[in-house]
Amino acid sequence: MFLQQFAFEKSTLVNFVGGGGKTALIHRLLQECAPPQPAIYTTTTRIHPPLPRDGIAILASDNPGYLEIAAESIARQPGENAWKLVITASSLSPGLLRGVGPDFADHLDRTLFSMILNEADGARSVSLKVPREGEPVLMEGAQYLVPVIGIDCLGKPLGPEVIFRWNIAESRFSLVRGRPLTAELAASILMNPAGVCKDWQPGTKIVPYINKVDEDTQEALAGSLASYVLHNGHFPVERVVYGSVLTGRVAYAE
Repeated sequence: MFLQQFAFEKSTLVNFVGGGGKTALIHRLLQECAPPQPAIYTTTTRIHPPLPRDGIAILASDNPGYLEIAAESIARQPGENAWKLVITASSLSPGLLRGVGPDFADHLDRTLFSMILNEADGARSVSLKVPREGEPVLMEGAQYLVPVIGIDCLGKPLGPEVIFRWNIAESRFSLVRGRPLTAELAASILMNPAGVCKDWQPGTKIVPYINKVDEDTQEALAGSLASYVLHNGHFPVERVVYGSVLTGRVAYAE
């Protein structure tokens, strides 16, 4: 169970940032945390509509008040169904949903939901991200921040295929195209004050996640990356979760 490794508190709000499987992780947690209460997956940027699954309902509207009333009404309905609610603003296109405002959760009765999972930025499936100005868009009042990285970026030559927003990363961190990405460098980029955690607020727990650790042979590399993240020198990190959403394996280091 991924929820057990993250050790999130009940009825909590979590912001997810970074790359390397962020959306897949959110979907996995959504499936695990819905019973016995509904859970919410939302975004403050934009997302692709999820594939139809049992118990998933999409609520999309440009009226935040309507979304609040509809979500709480569903949560209060008697019965055994624990809905997985995907809540966004209206569609940008048939395959893209717009995000809600960063204050959306302020108006919800959070005790009605097991969790609120917010996707706060995008990385187009690249495993390491450097944000531009205005990113990420964190939902206000979150108890947790989860920066995500895919371990498959390690050892690869630095460039746009390895780091999302490469042009920004290259100048911001004085990177040299073509040099291999080490675990130490990856951790320093992920946890840099100008990285995806830049808008962190004291009191919010940071629980990084290393994804795509699909095989036993990658455990040592995951442990090395986790150690650098734990001792990053900029942000307080007590636990790093690592594993594979694809295969279902998960563990943590502290």
